[in-house]
Amino acid sequence: MAPPLSFSQFCVQYPEDCQRHDDRRIRDFRSSIQRWRELAEINSTVNFGIAPKDLLASRRDAEWQIFPSEGNCGDYAVTKRHLLLRSGWPSSVLLLAEVIIRATGEHHLVLLVREGRAVLVLDNLSPVITPLVDALDRYILVRSEPGTDPQHWTREVGAF
Repeated sequence: MAPPLSFSQFCVQYPEDCQRHDDRRIRDFRSSIQRWRELAEINSTVNFGIAPKDLLASRRDAEWQIFPSEGNCGDYAVTKRHLLLRSGWPSSVLLLAEVIIRATGEHHLVLLVREGRAVLVLDNLSPVITPLVDALDRYILVRSEPGTDPQHWTREVGAF
């Protein structure tokens, strides 16, 4: 399945962020607690560092940017992914995902992070990082990066 058009445009503007990145974290020296803290810090920094665009402006803006002064869900998700890539996380565990918010029917972009056996959701609408299994009562997964080829997204939840 093809990625969202906004993702393709993002890759033209930020080709480095759309390439495969190997794991550069030093596993022996970074405990799961340290990794969790890093995720929480980046999630919080981005959620508070980008002002949300009003809903009408956000719907018209299909161009995702890294750390704009104000942005929509796509900007938040790609900024979090960018910072984690810079911190040495592998691209194979940082998956952009298009979801539908069950309560509103609105399409929304989040960042999924595979950490061990868990898949975690980093969302600009929540300060709390949530396991995907707990978030599925709020979201319907539409498509996401599979972790192997960013140009071919998948609908399979089992791919996680």
